Amino acid sequence: MLLPSSETPSSGAPEEDRSRLPLSVLIEQLAAAPGKDRISVARLIEWFEGRATLALLLVFGILNILPNPPGSSVVLGLPMLYLAAALMLGRPPRFPAVITRRGLSQSMFQTIARHSLPMLRRVERILHPRLDALASPLALRISGALCVLLSLILILPIPLGNIPPAACMCLLALAAVARDGLWTLIGWVASILCVTLMAGVTIASIHLIAQFALRLIS
Repeated sequence: MLLPSSETPSSGAPEEDRSRLPLSVLIEQLAAAPGKDRISVARLIEWFEGRATLALLLVFGILNILPNPPGSSVVLGLPMLYLAAALMLGRPPRFPAVITRRGLSQSMFQTIARHSLPMLRRVERILHPRLDALASPLALRISGALCVLLSLILILPIPLGNIPPAACMCLLALAAVARDGLWTLIGWVASILCVTLMAGVTIASIHLIAQFALRLIS
């Protein structure tokens, strides 16, 4: 859940070049950073630099996969919808100030890191640049368009319906960061299957609810 934060972007960010570090390393470093009660969205954007859109998609995707209170996917899915639209349009994430001042508690971010880092490291070991045509700016926009659809599904109040689309978005984000066209293609296929499956579940659920309502009033 996004929480208010008094943190402002730090001008004294570490001077090391973070642009080539794996996202798992950046997440681990940020989770271990001392003296922060809240990690604001502004801080996340600053920390992940040029990969902020993809990194935030990954972070919020992981957060959606973890156990959350019922209905929280609506709140957590809205930032992902915005990020997916920014990715589709090829724009950097520019949240309103009211959003950038909010963020995650340090303990929540540490929970994300603790649960996700072992899997992230394993996935990153098999990702590497290949099939350049599927790692192009156009391919990135296609991934963004699929993430928009996945975000819309994630926002719907479907029991456990947040996990498959969030997992697909995490895969697309990691593949894009690694410029791995093969895994981008796998992510596209998985995303299309997810959209098709969840659309079918939604339609079937609406049909059952309509039938139940008709029986009640008949």
